[in-house]
Amino acid sequence: MANATTNEGSNMNIYISFDMEGLAGIDYFSQEKERKERFQEVIHAQLHYVIEGIQNSSYNNQVEEITVADSHNNGNNLDYLKVSAMDDRVRLISGSPRKEFMMSGLPGHDVAIFLGYHAGAGQHKAAMDHSFSTTVHSLNVNSIKCSEAMVNALYAKELKIPVGLIIGDSGLHDQLIRDGYMRGIPFVITKNSLGRGASKYKNAQVLKREIAQAMEELLKKDPGTMAFPLLEAPYSITVEYQNTLQADTAERVPNTQRLDGYRIGILTHNAKEMINAISVLTTIVPGE
Repeated sequence: MANATTNEGSNMNIYISFDMEGLAGIDYFSQEKERKERFQEVIHAQLHYVIEGIQNSSYNNQVEEITVADSHNNGNNLDYLKVSAMDDRVRLISGSPRKEFMMSGLPGHDVAIFLGYHAGAGQHKAAMDHSFSTTVHSLNVNSIKCSEAMVNALYAKELKIPVGLIIGDSGLHDQLIRDGYMRGIPFVITKNSLGRGASKYKNAQVLKREIAQAMEELLKKDPGTMAFPLLEAPYSITVEYQNTLQADTAERVPNTQRLDGYRIGILTHNAKEMINAISVLTTIVPGE
């Protein structure tokens, strides 16, 4: 991106990977059905905070396209007309299955934003913690406990596209920034997670202002100066399931190794292979 310090004469394509559990106003999975109208209001409002942050920034006219990848559950949570009305530069990726699910369509963008992201399975004091599926007890990559954010950022790194901002709960912040391998990436905390099913929400107006400030800072940066996760390929992946039936199902995937009753291992040589392998290993298995 030419002259990125001032963004003069340059165009930026922004990629937003949207998830749900790390958003403020949501405590448990069943809210999607039990409080559907409120759920829809909450998820669209916080996406709108990001879009408004772009619109109100000093660099708004340099943003050419905004891709929003609906990446929660089956990828069909966001309303096409509501999202389209936010800004005519927005393009929505929806539905499943699709390759590189949470990061589908990433090539060609300058920077990625993770919105509504949550901690990986097993993180203490983390809202609805899980790693790609609640069937997974733990997910390790190169012997490090990994979240969806880490795996997705490694794929972005492979394409030389930095993750410029993460918006999620305090559990993910602790896992990635305080204790983890993505310490150089700006983070906006949406809620203080008191446990898996309880949180202290940040006030919506405060959250909106903080996202706007973070977007201003993001858009004035040169993507070439942004941090990447520290892990490197090849990636040795271990998926530990909740029960042996799930592992029995997953071990039929080619190139996997049954490590014990609960665990399946697979070695991938790049992050694209990794993200797709994990997607398969976490979607083909039966639930409880």
